[in-house]
Amino acid sequence: MILRRLLLSAAFLIAAVLAFLYWPGLPLDLDTPPELHLSVAESYGPEAGATGNVVGIEPFMETLDYATPERFEAKLRGYLDAARSRGWLGANTIVLFPEHIGTWLIAADQKPRVLKAGSTASAMVPIIAWNLPSFLKNYYLFHDADRAAAAVFRSRAGDVAAMTGEIFGRLARDYGVHIVAGSTLLMTAGIYDDDALSYGHGPLYNASFMFGPDGKPMEDAVRKIHPIPSEVGFTAKGRPDLLPVFKAAGRTVGVLVCADSWFEDATKAVADQGADLLLVPSFLTGPWDAPWGGYVNDTPESDAWRADVGRISEGEAWQKYALPAQATAHNIRWGMNVFLKGNIWELKGDGHALIVTDGALHTGSAGADTGAIYNLWLP
Repeated sequence: MILRRLLLSAAFLIAAVLAFLYWPGLPLDLDTPPELHLSVAESYGPEAGATGNVVGIEPFMETLDYATPERFEAKLRGYLDAARSRGWLGANTIVLFPEHIGTWLIAADQKPRVLKAGSTASAMVPIIAWNLPSFLKNYYLFHDADRAAAAVFRSRAGDVAAMTGEIFGRLARDYGVHIVAGSTLLMTAGIYDDDALSYGHGPLYNASFMFGPDGKPMEDAVRKIHPIPSEVGFTAKGRPDLLPVFKAAGRTVGVLVCADSWFEDATKAVADQGADLLLVPSFLTGPWDAPWGGYVNDTPESDAWRADVGRISEGEAWQKYALPAQATAHNIRWGMNVFLKGNIWELKGDGHALIVTDGALHTGSAGADTGAIYNLWLP
């Protein structure tokens, strides 16, 4: 009798655990179109005599926008349509999306419970449960410092790479523009047969790609060189000597993923290849006006920056040490840095776009609570 009760108790416990892990959650409302929250559209530089332009998009992304690849694409099309209605999209246009715009496609086509989770950590639990064989394989095959996070991203890496390539390639082709596809966390990020963006098994990189108007990815992946502390447990470092540059809009374009724009090695690598336009996709989850905490993880050779820790704001540090300063140091006269906005689980994006026009710095007016599009005319 006691054994029977123990067995029944164990069975009920196992059933409860399985129900918790595999309960799909309540249905999502996907009938309502995604909302753009677009209230800022600003243009810089004279249109007269322009030979091309950069359109920087700071989409206000919400967790539900990642429910399906179709909904994600519809959201991005909304911003592109807004830019086109202003006459900002043409044959010599480069569109810049922000960092990690594609990373959260890990939630696409998963159960509603993932999208309704209160945090990224709680969202990962059902993703692991529904991709358990792949998760376990990657957990035991690789030995990243944060094995669980690495394994869950690897378990969906193939699907996320396919969605990233298909969506951004289609957008570039349909709108007839070049697109810098922000960035996405991908395994063995690169350009492979049939324009696949990932292949086989290997390190995870925070990587950006440029797509041409033909819808195909160009040159190679831009792999982030200086991951920040929230990434280092599962994100490999790229190499400065492998950074590509791109020919687009009559320019030689360098792309640096977020923190890389703060470092001499990355900027010099693209400047030495002739870059005259620098584009930076970023994702900042700390307040723009908070006291600056200094360089984290990697640091530059000079210690002069330490005097500014706690003395200037995060935003002031971006202006003093990142794109504007590095572009000036390497005689790159044009550039743009955009930030991912919105509320994705507990992550809230912040930041103000930085636009460099012939060496002069402009700061976009949109903060954390709105989406924005910025246009930069290129002579």
